[in-house]
Order: sequence, then C-alpha cells, then structure tokens
Amino acid sequence: MKNRSWLLSAVILFGALVLVAGFYAFSRWQQSRPSTPVGQLSVSVTAGEVSREVDPYTVCPLDEQCDGGQPPTIPLEGADEVTLDVPSEVAQSSWRLLSIYDDPAANGEEVFPSGEATTATVPAVKGEAHLVVVEVSTLAVDTDAAGEETPVVATWSVGFEPGA
Repeated sequence: MKNRSWLLSAVILFGALVLVAGFYAFSRWQQSRPSTPVGQLSVSVTAGEVSREVDPYTVCPLDEQCDGGQPPTIPLEGADEVTLDVPSEVAQSSWRLLSIYDDPAANGEEVFPSGEATTATVPAVKGEAHLVVVEVSTLAVDTDAAGEETPVVATWSVGFEPGA
C-alpha cells in the first residue's frame, strides 16, 4: 500500500513538473518571437460597400511631431457608419479612436484598454455633422535605425469624401 501511495505521489509530482516546464517554455517562446513592426501594420476601414487597408499615417518617436501629409480617402456614399478593425498587435495595448466631423461639436474620442476591442464603429452622420476624418493611434515600441528599441506613437488616418 505504501509503495502504491509513493508511486502515485511521484506521478503527480512529475506531471506538475512537466506542466510548469511547458508553461515556462511557452511563455519564453511568446516573449522571444518576432513581432510585426508597427510601421508594417494596417487598419481595415469599411464605409458601406467600400473597404480599405490603411497603412500608418505616421510613426513618430514619443514627444515628437511628424507630418504625415494627406491621408487616404474613402467615399461615404450610402454608408450609415464606418467600421475600423485594428490588428491584434494594436489591440493588445490600449488604443485611441478620434472621429472628426465637419461640426467640431460632434467630434469624439474613445480609448480602448488593452485587449478590450479589435473593432470600433463610428456614425457617418451625427445630427447634421458629417464625418471628415478618423484616426487610430497607439503607443508602441519600435526599433530605430541603430537597432535600439524606442517608444513611438503610431497613427492610422483616413479621410472621407461626402456622399453624392
């Protein structure tokens, strides 16, 4: 009876060690796996029947201003709302959605905490105000030209053409 109890204890201990070792190996792999640089991530923007993958408008070192030029545009014709889908790499940290209308009183901002959402929807029209621009932004870590990790603010921006 004692031998059987000892054998059962040994099997349970061995199983626990294998489980802990597996968890440790998985977490090490997850930490060391290469991630996609933030400058190569795209946000999907859909307005009605039109969908577009939008590359970053700017990727700027923290506390610096960058000029991104003209953002891409999408027609709003027939769209009641605009849907934005962010990649999981963006959603795993907090991200911000800014919606700008032709009436500043209708402008809005939403902040999504880490892991909370990968999709957001913005009305194409709020009262009498029409959507002009949406921006998604997040704080990320990127690698500079010298190979050093540096904090950056990545922003994806898209403008909207009014419907006919």
